[in-house]
Amino acid sequence: MSPEKPLPTVYAASNPAMPGLIKIGKTSQDADSRLSQLYSTGVPVPFACVCAISPERPITEVEQALHAAFEPYRENPAREFFRIVPEQIVPIMRCLGEDITDQFKAADDSELSEDEKRVREKAELRTRRPNLHFGKMGIEPATELRFAGDDSVTVEVVDDRRVRMDGEIISLTEATKRARGSTYSVAPTPHWTLGGVSLNEIYEETFPAPDGL
Repeated sequence: MSPEKPLPTVYAASNPAMPGLIKIGKTSQDADSRLSQLYSTGVPVPFACVCAISPERPITEVEQALHAAFEPYRENPAREFFRIVPEQIVPIMRCLGEDITDQFKAADDSELSEDEKRVREKAELRTRRPNLHFGKMGIEPATELRFAGDDSVTVEVVDDRRVRMDGEIISLTEATKRARGSTYSVAPTPHWTLGGVSLNEIYEETFPAPDGL
């Protein structure tokens, strides 16, 4: 019996040495073969799979559609890296095919030595960004935030992590989902402003990325 042919796969991968960036690619190879190729001599830390799908349509077509959808966030026109977070891309990918992330991750990690796994884990811990915290960002309760897509939509800060929207106390992530009319969650800070300033700018000033990253 011939070996089972690898599933055509579209994947999203991250690397703690490149915080804030996600690579969107495709492969007809085994999962371990593709991510091992990405871990070249010019990359200090192994990549990790964020999401992998076996799409219903041709993988080139699905990959190009994802690239087009996130084009405003592309870091370099000649590369497949996008300044997005998993919450933005994972729900969309899951709508485009069968989720095979667990298979992809298992194959990828099987190729890494224990030392390489520890290096990646330490790098992930160093680059992990803090959760949203209004108090630390200098935003007091009763402050009004406006939705960037429609400034007639507002929320009122209730405490360090929650807001009031239409009389209900919820997280800013949930408020963003409702304001966007979306069924999936995205990073909330780019979608709200305070006094005309993006909440994302305030977050970045409060919690800057580590030097050199």
